[in-house]
Amino acid sequence: MTNDKNQMTNKSGNDKSVKLFGFKRFIWILAFGFWISSFGFPAFGWRITPDLAQELREKQAAVKARPNDADTRFDLAITMAYTNNIPDGWSNLKKTVELDPNYKNNGLALYIKKVTENRNDWRLRFRLAFAYYFNDKKKDAIRELDNVILLDPANVWAFGYVALIYGELGDIDRAMTYTRNGLKLDSNVAALHLLLSEGYYKKNDSWGGFVERVEALRLKALGY
Repeated sequence: MTNDKNQMTNKSGNDKSVKLFGFKRFIWILAFGFWISSFGFPAFGWRITPDLAQELREKQAAVKARPNDADTRFDLAITMAYTNNIPDGWSNLKKTVELDPNYKNNGLALYIKKVTENRNDWRLRFRLAFAYYFNDKKKDAIRELDNVILLDPANVWAFGYVALIYGELGDIDRAMTYTRNGLKLDSNVAALHLLLSEGYYKKNDSWGGFVERVEALRLKALGY
């Protein structure tokens, strides 16, 4: 009876140790994240540049002046897509379709023409990529986003959207590779950590997914 009691006591102690260890590891990860971010390592933390901020203001003013124009609305939506205004960008994309149900065809034709005339403009290629995407031509969208990366190698958002599309196509390994390459450029982009988290979860790596999601939430709270 005494041995059984001792075994029960030891088992209870071990359970507490396991739970405590898990909690300590969680706190350690959070603390390590904040500690590492205080150093000058290649973390950066993407911030909108003055020229992109000016572009965003101009596109917003254009929509305010012409709120029912689908072209103007789509133009703003894509600027938002590469200036870390993703929810607002998505809202404007939905509004574009409401304004012109045929815009996905019209927009594609428009931006194929514009890119043909201005092949080295990465902003136009970003718009063409989204136009392809909304015509369910995802491989073409990836090609144009790869062209964005060739023209603007530090564009972390292009890496993120390629990763997102590969994820939708079920190619999780490629999706995670693009996400990691984006994080090599800037490890403080919350959206990329969230994408990586989804990749881990899809590969049944719950711990990896959890760690990346915690990091995404931490960075989002810091404004990244």
